[in-house]
Amino acid sequence: MSMMNPSRQFASLPLTTSRVTLRTLAGAAAIACVAALTAPVAHAASDNGYPNKPIRLIVPYAAGGSTDIIGRLLAQKMGDNMKVSVVVDNKPGANGTIGCDLVAKSPADGYTIILGDVGCMAMAPGLYTKLPYNPLKDFSVVSLVGRSPLVLTVGSKSPLNSLSDLTAAAKAAPAKLNFPSSGTGGPNHLGAELYAMQADVKVTHVPYKGSAPSVVSLVSGETDFGFLTAVTINSQLKAGNVKALAVAHSERLSGMPDVPTMSEQGLKGFTADAWFMAAVPAGTPQPIVDRLYKEIAKALPDAEVKSKFDSAGVLPSGLDPKASTAFLSDEINKWRAVIKKGNITLD
Repeated sequence: MSMMNPSRQFASLPLTTSRVTLRTLAGAAAIACVAALTAPVAHAASDNGYPNKPIRLIVPYAAGGSTDIIGRLLAQKMGDNMKVSVVVDNKPGANGTIGCDLVAKSPADGYTIILGDVGCMAMAPGLYTKLPYNPLKDFSVVSLVGRSPLVLTVGSKSPLNSLSDLTAAAKAAPAKLNFPSSGTGGPNHLGAELYAMQADVKVTHVPYKGSAPSVVSLVSGETDFGFLTAVTINSQLKAGNVKALAVAHSERLSGMPDVPTMSEQGLKGFTADAWFMAAVPAGTPQPIVDRLYKEIAKALPDAEVKSKFDSAGVLPSGLDPKASTAFLSDEINKWRAVIKKGNITLD
C-alpha cells in the first residue's frame, strides 16, 4: 500500500488555513491509515477463525429421547453450514444435571455446547439444594431452540373427555385420581402438579422409570391422566389407545389442530412446556455466542428441521441470547414456586 506524504497532500490548501488545522487533518489521515491496516488483525482476534475444530454438543440424556432427536438434527445442520463436525455426545444421569455440570465446567471457547431442557436448566435449581451449577451464572445462553408443550392425555377407555371432566372428577374424589411421570421432578410430574395447584384439586403422583411405561399405564387404565409430550403419545394416539384432551400451551399444535388448549377450556394462562435450550460456558466470547445463535436461527427454518419438529410436536423458537436468558429466568422462578408449594425435593 502506498501512502501520500501528508505535507504534499495539503500543499494546495489556502495560505489562510491555520497550522493547527493542518496538523489536525494530517493526524486524522494518519489515524485512518493505521485503522485500515489494523482492522483485519482486530477482526481475526475477535473470532480467532472460529470454528477451526470439531464442536461437541452435549445431550444430557440417553440416545433416542426428544432432546437427543433435536440435538442430532441441529448438529447435522449446524455442521453442514459451519463446515465443521458437530458431534453429539450423550451424557445422561441425574435428570440431566451431570451433562449440564460437565459443560458448565468446560473451557469457555465455544467448542462445548449443552442442549439442555426445562428439567436440568429450570427445574433442577428448585429440586436440588446443592446443585453443582447455576444455570444463570455458569452459562451464556445461546438460544431457546424449541418448545414441546405437554398434552393432557387419558386412556381411550377413560370416561374423561375434557379438562372440565378431569377437574370435576378430581374435586369429587380428592387424591383418588392418579397420574404417571417418567420420574420425580421431571416435566410430566411438575406439569401435573402445576395443574393441581391452578385447578385447586388433589391428585396422586405415580413415578415410572421412563416415558414409555407412563404411556402404557394410561393405555391399561393403571393411571387416570397424564401430562406427556406429543412425541411420547404420538404412536398410541394414532393407534387409538389414548385420547388427547388439552394442550398445555398458549396455542394449539399444528399436528393436533382439533385439541384445544388448557386456556380455551377455562384454565387461563396455563402453560407447561418441555423445552430445549442451547448454551455454552459462561465467559465464552460474545462474537462466538452470536455466531452460534446465527447458525441455530439459520437451521430452524430448514424444511427437514421443520418437518421433524412438527412430527415430534416441537414448536421452533429461535429466541436470541438476551430474550432466551430472560425466558430461562422466568421459568426458573415459575417452577421453583411449584416445587416449593408441592414440597418436592430430590436431595
